[in-house]
Amino acid sequence: MKYLVGTNAWLGFFEGRKNFGRLARETMESNPSSCWISVVTVWEAAIKRGLGKLKIDYDLQRDLPRLIEENGFHYLGLDLADAAGVQHIETVHRDPFDRMLVSQARRMHCAILSSDKVFAEYGIHQIWD
Repeated sequence: MKYLVGTNAWLGFFEGRKNFGRLARETMESNPSSCWISVVTVWEAAIKRGLGKLKIDYDLQRDLPRLIEENGFHYLGLDLADAAGVQHIETVHRDPFDRMLVSQARRMHCAILSSDKVFAEYGIHQIWD
């Protein structure tokens, strides 16, 4: 199985946060080569960091690629099929980042590692605690 790693999951993993989901952490530790970090989640984190809503001790542009590689994860870019696929997603939720992750998860047949319960409403298997 492949896993799409949500923003809160990779932030929790890389920062060793205590409130990080136990099952999500176990999945990332035991199956790193099956874990994909989407540019969509990096984009979301970059916006929040730029607005001062996210405090992290590393630079997303300089340090995140190294963290992804050192931990054996993969980086997932955004492709045309993902972007165009959003038009077919039911309007359960309007967050554009979450909707793009749903599109990517459906295309790649991935579960999502995230604390955000909205993914289950889209029929995506979600793993957290």
